[in-house]
Amino acid sequence: MPSQPAIPPALSNQFPCLPPAGSLTLITSVLGASANWIVQRHISAALKPQPLASVKEGTDVEIVLISWLRGSEFWGEALKKLGLGFATDERITFFDALRSGLGLQGSLVEVEEVLCASIDGSKAVGTRVLLILDGLDFLLAATEANVEDVLDMTGELREHVHATIVSATADYPLIQAHRTPVEINHAALMMGIAHQARTIWGVRELDTGSARDVTGVLRITRGATSEEDTAPEGGENVEETELLYFIQGDGGARVFERGS
Repeated sequence: MPSQPAIPPALSNQFPCLPPAGSLTLITSVLGASANWIVQRHISAALKPQPLASVKEGTDVEIVLISWLRGSEFWGEALKKLGLGFATDERITFFDALRSGLGLQGSLVEVEEVLCASIDGSKAVGTRVLLILDGLDFLLAATEANVEDVLDMTGELREHVHATIVSATADYPLIQAHRTPVEINHAALMMGIAHQARTIWGVRELDTGSARDVTGVLRITRGATSEEDTAPEGGENVEETELLYFIQGDGGARVFERGS
């Protein structure tokens, strides 16, 4: 187990049991700063026991995770450090899209059919499903699918779950350059997802370079749909903030303000 709590105290207000119903959370990373630790903690927060009095829609939560970048070995080891049994926890359904070729060999309609069948087939009455699309931008870059197709697929999948999390890269050349078709399509995809997002979590490297006790910068901002929420789950609005973080060797994450 890591030396730090699964949810860093500085982020305790940012991790409700589940994101609000119907919401989309976008998590972005860059080449030198991975956001995997944030995705892992969203999973931990969703599956941790909750007081029955705080649960309004049902007591059961399931995770459907599809990754186009990382296999079961990675997720199993990472979630084990947070006290979760990835392979044995029946609340977690994992699709290794990189190994199986799901969405990479064939059409995006196949992705919809496979995931919707899994979601609808296993979902009991009152169960809330959190869908995580890890590396969605890779699906666009590695296939002939266009931006509209990927956005339509995402929208269709969102209709079948409680809430959705999308992780993608946001390196400067892909977002700002707009020189090649890959850069243009990636920027259009990220803009489309951000327009649907309630919350955007982004990590980047320090502007001043590397530091021994700082891994990077975490910024949490409101997405385009955040103002539509009048009573989000947990009673909390999106709290915009910028913090530093340090990922320890045992998987623990320390999050803190500048100068502390």
